[in-house]
Amino acid sequence: MSRPCLRLPRFPQRGIAVITVLLALAIAILISSEVIMRVYMGVKRTENQLDADQAWQYALGGEALGRQLLAMDYEKNKQLAVDHLYEDWAIPAQTIPVEGGFIEVEIYDLQSRFNLNNLVDDNGQVVPDQLETFTLMLSRLGVNPAYGMLAAHWASYPNDNESLYGNKDWPYRAGDTQFGSVSELRLLRDMDMGDYLKIAPYVSALPVSGVPININTAPEPVLAGLVKSEPGDRLRAFIQQREQLVDGIQSTGTFINQVIGNGVGIDKNALSVASDYFEIRVRSSYNGRRAYLVASVYRDPDNGEISLLGRDSSQRFIFLRSAENTAKKADDKKTEGDDDGKQDKKRKKSDKKHASDKQKA
Repeated sequence: MSRPCLRLPRFPQRGIAVITVLLALAIAILISSEVIMRVYMGVKRTENQLDADQAWQYALGGEALGRQLLAMDYEKNKQLAVDHLYEDWAIPAQTIPVEGGFIEVEIYDLQSRFNLNNLVDDNGQVVPDQLETFTLMLSRLGVNPAYGMLAAHWASYPNDNESLYGNKDWPYRAGDTQFGSVSELRLLRDMDMGDYLKIAPYVSALPVSGVPININTAPEPVLAGLVKSEPGDRLRAFIQQREQLVDGIQSTGTFINQVIGNGVGIDKNALSVASDYFEIRVRSSYNGRRAYLVASVYRDPDNGEISLLGRDSSQRFIFLRSAENTAKKADDKKTEGDDDGKQDKKRKKSDKKHASDKQKA
């Protein structure tokens, strides 16, 4: 008699098949979500890049506007040949609304600053008069004047700095050529960051030497460097007078006579009332993406043609003239508030006096 054949149930096999399908579905969902996420991130990166490119194009447009202002200034004043801070190019930054963002432009006179490359002549030799001017300016700023000699030797062509920088723990070579950027001052021996921040706003690094300082636009520390004796009240009086003249100082003799005196010991070619080198600062925005541009330009004094010397998009800056105006308005407002407070106190005191007089009567 044969035994009946036992049959195992098929339910476990069906369960494995369902689990396999679910696992495959989960893997497909994960792959799909990863693909979607990568596509989304790629689209966002592209959008950000396009927005950044558009912001940069706006910045270039701001540079073009700055060039146009300088060209218009040349046509307007080419007979007089005077540049000062009451001209249209020198106004504080104005916000120009554009589609999706804005453009802000502010122009600075690079000849209102001391040109570091004035420290050496065309042959790479140190110019004593310019070194003295720079050293005096450092002293007026409260900075170690020894940086003056260090900067002069850095820019001079002879390789005479090996003992200064070659024996350091992290040795490097000095420039032994013209300054390419103001930031090279950070490489001078023992240069402190605090001192650098004090010096930087008052210096430039133009590609030529012998550039004169514009007495119409130069700030007090730069002008003070031109005076061997302590300028004191004479220089402040000159600056106050300059602020009252809407047409600017017409001759360098005004500065020489009023501030320096007899003019002994100063090279008249080191002074000017007009400028050829300018800096255009632009800040732009498009869809929240920011662009910063600092462009250095040269305006030919013969025909007004404007040439680009260099662009820098790495600086994050503030508009100095706008910041000065804001600080001045705050000071004026504070002064007005103090005056109003004094008037209120006088009024209250007067009211109390009248009340006391009535009681006595």
